[in-house]
Amino acid sequence: MVSEAPKIEGLFSEQSRYGTADIGTWYSLIRNNPLTSDCQVIGVGWYKERKGVEHEFLRFDISSPDNQHTCIVIAERSGGGVRSPNSDATQSVDNLAQTDTAVDATASPLTPPETCALSPDVGDSTGSSADESSPPLDKVTQSDGKKKRKINTAQIAASFFSSSKRDDYNRVYFATRISAAGARVEEMCNKPQRLCTLSFTDARPTANELATLLYVTSAQEPKYAIAQTQCYWFVATVFDALKMLYKGTVQDNPTHRGGTIRGVPVAIKASGKEVCAKYREARAALAEEIEQERRLKQEQEEERQREREQRQAAEEAEERARAAEEERQRACKVAQEEIAKLQRELQALRRAGTNTQQA
Repeated sequence: MVSEAPKIEGLFSEQSRYGTADIGTWYSLIRNNPLTSDCQVIGVGWYKERKGVEHEFLRFDISSPDNQHTCIVIAERSGGGVRSPNSDATQSVDNLAQTDTAVDATASPLTPPETCALSPDVGDSTGSSADESSPPLDKVTQSDGKKKRKINTAQIAASFFSSSKRDDYNRVYFATRISAAGARVEEMCNKPQRLCTLSFTDARPTANELATLLYVTSAQEPKYAIAQTQCYWFVATVFDALKMLYKGTVQDNPTHRGGTIRGVPVAIKASGKEVCAKYREARAALAEEIEQERRLKQEQEEERQREREQRQAAEEAEERARAAEEERQRACKVAQEEIAKLQRELQALRRAGTNTQQA
């Protein structure tokens, strides 16, 4: 018989609506709950919208501590806007270049083509758009009144680099998989294409470790820049970092279409190694923080124990003093009774002597 799903804030709940939070808030929820260290990431999926902005995001399946339940967590980066089930992509605040290619403010890859050694999955020259029916980017045209003008890759790249940086919009969506909320989160993965998956044959990341990785990745580039640090960058950086940090990872499709728009690779910033270093620092700092909290709790418990022992010793001393006083009072009472008895006997003797003399 399957047990009831646990209640772990930020992962498992019985609410009918899925949860959502920015990555920093989610990290705070996860890191402060010791149960999240017993929840393991059992699978990772890299998803890409099939049309429109071709937004990319990650899906994580996370087991409960008793391995009886699964939580779905979707993590993504965008330049603004919110996501909803059955939408073709994140609803972005801007519509870059206003072209038929719908280059999204939420889309961005990780490694530039010249640094693809770090992430061979991104910027693969053989890759094509997730929408296989779409024409190459340099053949897409844009309506301009009655005229059609060609938009080439260089023009799109120029639009990328001319766009200013702005605050990112990194969020997670989470719900228990077999639930009404979980079904709605599943819907977010129905229309997009799953480009590849990552599984773990050795040690698996815990939910706590995953939250740390997402947080340091987000903090690594706090500004969203469509030219380098967009959704492609976020997804590829987290994916690469997982492969670097955990031995025995298995990726099922190393030459997927991630990091492309209409089949054209998009240059992205290489951040995997830096993020791994920041991750290790964060985990070490968290471990030290946890150890300090443990020591503080231990010291507080020891202090409470000393106070309990002192109170107990004082109570025992008071009890002994009370018992001694009661014993003294009993002894006094016995002595008084003995004295009274002797006095009665003495009076009886005196009366007996007086009677004898009178006789």
